Amino acid sequence: MLSIGSLEPDDIPATVDLHRKNLRLGLFPKLGREFLGLYQRSFAQSPYGIALVARGDDGVIGALFATTSNAEHYRWVTRNMGMQMAMVGGTAMLTHPHAAITFARTRLGRYSRGLARHMGLTASSPSTGAVAPQLSVLSHIVTSDAARRRGIGRQLIETFKAKASARGVHKAVLVTEEGGLGTPFFERLGCRLVNSRQSQDGAVLREYKMILDEEGAYEDLDDNRNHRIVVRAYPNRLGAVHPSPLGAAAERS
Repeated sequence: MLSIGSLEPDDIPATVDLHRKNLRLGLFPKLGREFLGLYQRSFAQSPYGIALVARGDDGVIGALFATTSNAEHYRWVTRNMGMQMAMVGGTAMLTHPHAAITFARTRLGRYSRGLARHMGLTASSPSTGAVAPQLSVLSHIVTSDAARRRGIGRQLIETFKAKASARGVHKAVLVTEEGGLGTPFFERLGCRLVNSRQSQDGAVLREYKMILDEEGAYEDLDDNRNHRIVVRAYPNRLGAVHPSPLGAAAERS
């Protein structure tokens, strides 16, 4: 019997296993189980995070991690879990020299500047008076090998959309590796390709925009405010369930 619910502490060993096996893109999976567990827990504890699991008869068979406001989420994580994550990540890098070299080469400067800003050690960029748009990011979605082609990924997405919409979010972005299993899945859901770029680690990534409800479609796509065209392109419902070979999603680390 399948159920979709919020991530619980007892789920984390299983979700970490799923993540490490199927979502190897980025730095975080290379930092070990303890760090990855903290990272996943941050989505469950943050008021700006969403952490979902799909449970079947054999336990956890899928997971989704997202933010409703990406900047606010990582601000909260830095203030409330940053020191613990830095200590665990630093310890992991002592025993994984390749990960340490990758971190120093690709991320150290950016992470240091962000941490200094969040701690008030450096001045933030001057405000123009405009309110920055709320950016929701679907960071990771994964299902086990045995659970694929059963519509579980789609049900995780439906639950995410409902929860994010209830918090006033109308659209989200996600990034997946070009040529990976996530690309056809997201395109079948009606996600719109908005960018293609190279990751910090050299992989080619595809960035998609996902519309969560009719209001998001209306505001995002229709420059002439032609409601008929927008709703036809991005219906509120996800449509009929298609088999999905889902196994990969965004690189946010």
